[in-house]
Amino acid sequence: MVGEVAPDARDLAAAVARVGGEAVRAIVFFGSRRTGTPTDPHSGYDFFVAVSDYAPFYEALVRAGAYRRSPGLAASINAVLAPNQVRVRAGERTAKCAVIQLATLVRETGPRRHDHFCAGRLFQPASIVYAADEQARTAADTALAEARRVTLDWARPWLPESFDAEQFCHRALQVSMRHEIRPEPAGRAEALWNAQRVQQVPAFAPVLAEAAARGALREVAPGRFALVRRVGSAERARLWIFFQRSRLRATLRWAKYVVTFDDWLDYIVRKAERHTGQRIELTPRERRWPLVFLWPRVVRYFATKDSRGKR
Repeated sequence: MVGEVAPDARDLAAAVARVGGEAVRAIVFFGSRRTGTPTDPHSGYDFFVAVSDYAPFYEALVRAGAYRRSPGLAASINAVLAPNQVRVRAGERTAKCAVIQLATLVRETGPRRHDHFCAGRLFQPASIVYAADEQARTAADTALAEARRVTLDWARPWLPESFDAEQFCHRALQVSMRHEIRPEPAGRAEALWNAQRVQQVPAFAPVLAEAAARGALREVAPGRFALVRRVGSAERARLWIFFQRSRLRATLRWAKYVVTFDDWLDYIVRKAERHTGQRIELTPRERRWPLVFLWPRVVRYFATKDSRGKR
């Protein structure tokens, strides 16, 4: 992808690879720090950590003192609704890692994906910041290329009559954000687009040209495209079901994070504070039994986050 990766991100990825051991095959840098969206000192570095097998990876983390949860439990959970979200300590720094087998990452960014989680993140700016060997780098490259290629599959119903690379990317980001359950308030998609635009347009121009070459699009003017066939009701229904299933699977993953993510409660509170601009103080009861008593606050947050974002 177009765009420079700061040395600190590469250094942190290398540190994660060291504590993760030989099971680490590739690391992909994505998220707000990769995109260039304004961040604060608490904003984490987001990595997809692609591994050969889950158990050796978590065992290596625990031996290195980089992870405090049960490696056996984390590995077992990772096989269900991959990826796991974990916090990895590497020296004085931490990384937020989406842990997934490399072969699964390739599948989940392509036509055989089960939901929108991986493709929805990796069609946005992302960079390979570590690869164990050329085979691993090739597989990670394939995952990123597939994530961009399949964008046309799920964005079709919302595209204008004709579009260029900039209009396509902008609309795809809006659609992706609209169909995910995310803590960010309204307007986040536009902030992301403003940060991504200079990287995404040149990255997607060849993607659209390739789609036209294979007959999936038609070029109506230089650099401007249109759909070859209209979007019918059956396709709209299929995509509605796909995004609803993705939302359900994303919600089920949240239950995993309580088990797999160190200090998950403080992380969520800081994230909510960052997006609302308000200080959040949990009661002793909420801290002691968050899965029981935190739900009213969570419901209020999601019910009012968009109105706060418009102020």
